[in-house]
Amino acid sequence: MRIPQMQLCAALLIFIFIPEARAQVQGGSLPTPTFHVSSNLVFLDVTVLDKRGNPVVSGLTRNDFTITEDKKPQRIFSFEAPQVHRIIAGDNASGKAPTTIIVLDMLNSSFADFAFIRYSVKEFLMRQPEQLPAPTEMMVIGNDTLELVQGFTYNRADLLEALHHLPPAIPYKEMNGFFFWDRFQQSIDALQQIALQSKGVPGRKNVVWVGHGGPNITLIGPDFTGQDIADLKQYVHDTTNMLVDSRITLYVIYPGLKMHRDMTISMMDSDMDIGDDDPFSGDINFGVFANATGGKLFFNRNDVDKLIARSELLGSEYYTLTYQPQDREDNGKFRRIRVTVRDRSLRVVTKAGYYAPQRYQVDDPRQQTMTNLVEASQSSIPFKALDVHVSSIVRHPDTNSAQLTVQLRAMDLHWLLSNSGKNSANLILAAVSFDKNRDVLASKILEENLSPRESQAGAPLNDVANVLTTMPITVRIPRKTQKVRVVVETELGGRMGSAEVDRKLIDAAPTAPTPEPKLITPQRRDTFRPPYVRPAPK
Repeated sequence: MRIPQMQLCAALLIFIFIPEARAQVQGGSLPTPTFHVSSNLVFLDVTVLDKRGNPVVSGLTRNDFTITEDKKPQRIFSFEAPQVHRIIAGDNASGKAPTTIIVLDMLNSSFADFAFIRYSVKEFLMRQPEQLPAPTEMMVIGNDTLELVQGFTYNRADLLEALHHLPPAIPYKEMNGFFFWDRFQQSIDALQQIALQSKGVPGRKNVVWVGHGGPNITLIGPDFTGQDIADLKQYVHDTTNMLVDSRITLYVIYPGLKMHRDMTISMMDSDMDIGDDDPFSGDINFGVFANATGGKLFFNRNDVDKLIARSELLGSEYYTLTYQPQDREDNGKFRRIRVTVRDRSLRVVTKAGYYAPQRYQVDDPRQQTMTNLVEASQSSIPFKALDVHVSSIVRHPDTNSAQLTVQLRAMDLHWLLSNSGKNSANLILAAVSFDKNRDVLASKILEENLSPRESQAGAPLNDVANVLTTMPITVRIPRKTQKVRVVVETELGGRMGSAEVDRKLIDAAPTAPTPEPKLITPQRRDTFRPPYVRPAPK
C-alpha cells in the first residue's frame, strides 16, 4: 500500500515552528504580500446519526440534504454516499477512503494516565484484524516534540511494535505549572503540523487524540491585552482553517474518570451549540477544536479502547458533499456552515465552518521551510550546499531507534553575533526512515541553536568557521526500514545538506540503552507568544 503524497508530507511531521525572536533577526524586513488564486470548493464530510446515535449509511440522496453558509442556501456541487468511501481489498488508491491518525498525548497526561493510554491503545489494536480496515499511523507528542513513530500502514503488527518500543518518560511539563504556555502552544502546533502533513492529500483524515490535549485558555477577563487576544485568535483561526482545509476531524478521548476544571470546560465546549459566532470568542481548548471540525470529545469512561473504535466508526461512515460559496467577503470573519436533512429525526454532524481569508494574504515562512525540507527529505538527490556527514551511529534496541551523530563544517553556516557577544547559528535537522519503496516509516525533526565552544566565544568568524560541528538526532527504525536520510537546513538563506545511511550500517552499529531525556529548566512565561511575526495588512 502506498499513499505517495501523504508519505511525502509525513517526513516533515515534526516541524519546529520559528519563534518571534528569530523572525525579527532577519533584518527586520516583512514578507511581501502575495495573492493566492485557488478553487474555493468546500468539502463537507457529513455523518448522519439516528436517534440512538448510530450512523445512517443508506436511504439518503443528494436531494435530502440542504447546505447553508451564513444562512444563505448553497447549491450542492457533488455528492458521495458512504459506500464510496469504503476500502476494498486494502486499496486506497482513489483517495476516497478515510485514514486514521492515532496521537498519544504524553505532554498533557500524568505518568499513570499515559500508562493507561498505552494499555488502552494496545487493547484496541489487539481487537483489530491483522490487516487493518483503514490505513493507520501513530504519533506521540512528548515533552519536546511531536514524533511519527509509525507511518501509515495496514499491518497491525507494525503499530504494536511501535507501541511496544515506546519508552516511558516523566511528563515534567504536565507536572510543573511553569510550562503552562509551552504545553498550550506545543499542543496547537501539533494540530498545525498534522494539518500540514495532510495538506493536498485527498480523503478524510480522522485524528484520534488519546489524552487531554492542551490546557484551556479563557479570553474573557482581564488576563490579556488587546494585542494578546488578537494574536491568540489569529493563531487558532489559522489552525482551524488548516484542519478544515485538510479535511481533518478531531476526536479527543480523556483517559479515566479524574477530571479537573480545565477538562470540565473543554467537555462543555465540545458539546456546546456554537451558534453563528466565532467558536473561539470565549475559550480555546481541544473541546472547541473537536466541535469545530465535526468531531467529538469523549469523557467519564474507562473503556478507552472502545472509544477509539467508536471514533473510527463515526469517522468512516459519512457522506461527502461539496459546494462553492456564493457572495463571500474576504474579511477574515467566521463563516458558519449548517447541513440539514429532510428527516428531522436524524442528526447531522459536520464541521462548523471556516474563517474567510483576509483581503491580503502573506506567505508563511514556516510553511516554505516545511516545503523545502519535505522535498529534500523525500528526494534521492544529494544536497551539497552544506557538507553533511553521519559520523557515528548507536543503536537503541529497547526503543527500536538509532542515534545518528550528524557532522558538518561550521564554515558553511551563517553565524550571527548576539547581544552577549557570542556567535550562534540556527539549524533545522530532520531524520527520516524509509522502506524499500521510499515510503516514510518514521521521522523526527529538531531545531538546533549552535554556539562555538566556550573557549571560542566571541572569536572572529573566520576562526569559528574552522570548527567541526556535531549534532545528535535519534529516529525510530521500524522493521521495514531500508535507509535513513538526514537533512540539515540553515534558518537564514535556506542552505541544505543531506546524507543517507543504509540499514546494514545501522544493524552493524554498537548498541546502548536509550539515554534518559534531558529535563528543561522552566522559564516563566506569563502570556502567549505568537510562533511568528504577522505583518500588518497594507
